[in-house]
Parts: sequence; C-alpha cells; structure tokens
Amino acid sequence: MTARLLDLDPDAYHMHPGFSASCAKTLIKQSALHAWQGHPAYGGIAKTPTKEMELGDVIHAIILGNGKTIRIVDHDDWRTNAAKDERKQAYDDGVVPILTKAHEEATFAAMAIMRQLAERGIKLDGDSEQAMEWHEDSPSGPVLCRGMMDHLSRDRLTITDLKTTHDASFRAVEKQAEEFGHAIQWAAYMSGHAKVFPDLEGHVSMRFIFAEPHRPYAINVLEPDGLFRELGQRRWARAVAKWGQCLKDKRWPAYESNGNRLSAPGWALAREEQLDEDS
Repeated sequence: MTARLLDLDPDAYHMHPGFSASCAKTLIKQSALHAWQGHPAYGGIAKTPTKEMELGDVIHAIILGNGKTIRIVDHDDWRTNAAKDERKQAYDDGVVPILTKAHEEATFAAMAIMRQLAERGIKLDGDSEQAMEWHEDSPSGPVLCRGMMDHLSRDRLTITDLKTTHDASFRAVEKQAEEFGHAIQWAAYMSGHAKVFPDLEGHVSMRFIFAEPHRPYAINVLEPDGLFRELGQRRWARAVAKWGQCLKDKRWPAYESNGNRLSAPGWALAREEQLDEDS
C-alpha cells in the first residue's frame, strides 16, 4: 500500500477520504459516530468559524505563505445585513472573510511573530500545508489515513505546527494540548511521515509553535517529551483500531456504556463531608 504526499489545497484536503488526527480526537473524546458524521468527506458539516478562528487563518496564511484564500470585507463589523451577506458569500465561495481592520491586525501580528521566529533561528522555507496519506495496520485490516502538516522542512526532517492561542504560557498550552488532542496529532503525523519517508524514520522531529495573535504577540516553541509521545501513540493506536473495526462492521456506534455505572467525582464527596462538618 502506497504512502505518498498529496498536492491538495486545504479545502480539497478536508474533502479527501481517510482517517485523520482530527477524527481520532473526536472519536477518543466522544464517539465513532461523532467522528464519522463530523468528517466532510462523509457529509459532515464544518463548524461555523469564530472571529478568532478567522484571525488565526489569516495569520497562518501570512506566516506559512500558503493556506486558505482570504477575502477582505470592507465593513466596520459583521452586524449589518450587508456584512453578513458578504461573509456568507465568502464561505460559499470557499474563502475566509475577514474585516479590513481585523486583517490589518492579523498582518501586524504575523509580522511580529515572524520576527520572533527569525530571532530564534527558525526558518519555514520548506513546504507549507503539505498533505499526505498512508495506511495504518489495525486488527480489522488496513485503515486509510490522511494528514496535513502546517510545514515540512526542505530536508523533510522537521514538521512544524503553528497554533494561535490567546495564552501561550507553559501552563496554558499544556492544558490546551490535552483538551485539543495535540498528542494524537503528533503521533498521527509522525506515523504518516515515517511511512511516506521510511528512510528518515527515527531522524524526524515535530515542534509546536504556540503564538498569541494579540499584543504582545508572544510565542512558545515546544517539542513533545517522552510522556507526551507515549500518550499520543497509545491514543492514536486505539482510535485507529476502533475506526478499523467500524469500517469492517460498517457501523459507527455512539456512546457505549458497557454496563458502567454513573458515579461522582471524589472532590464532590469531600466537599459534602466538609459541609457536614461545618454545619
């Protein structure tokens, strides 16, 4: 089974079939049914982007030099019907709308972030928004997978993932990484890369750049430690196995209780005991 790089823009990539890190995150956090119905290639509906997401898309496009097409909308805000209509039309046309003022803000933020990356000697001179597809083995048979790396270095040895966030401090991004499944993303991308470039396996690294889109535009560049990597590999393997079973059975179940009991967190009982003592 061939593993390969794909020449796809972001919109075409999301319509491309295959199990992804995003699907795996949803499967682990919710269920196989949520992952299946959230996949655009299978009729899933994308979430409505927020202003912060639109800002992040623009910053991505400027820093990476590739990505979603941006359309500047000349309105003060999105509250008027005319602005709302233009925003909807932009999404219907497959582009990201952003207000003129917000675009100026995004451009300033991107420039500030790029200056900090340059000061740290970080160059993004390879291929941005680079898609790939590969197969993972599962007990139920091979599973077609896909991924889109934010940036793959020219020598193919470094994968860079850029994430905009309101707080790029260590404590904040550690929580974000767990909440949004960054460990799964790391495991999926590293596995895919190893299958596309088997000769480079064991010599590749992946780093996350967390960047604040608002002043002071601080960044935090982090590489996963051993615990992070192990957690990601376990979750990715479990998600692939579940997806493989779903493909084999042609069934994507929702929540399965398996006879589990509904319990309460330990802190709730401790609080009640404290209230009893105080009463």
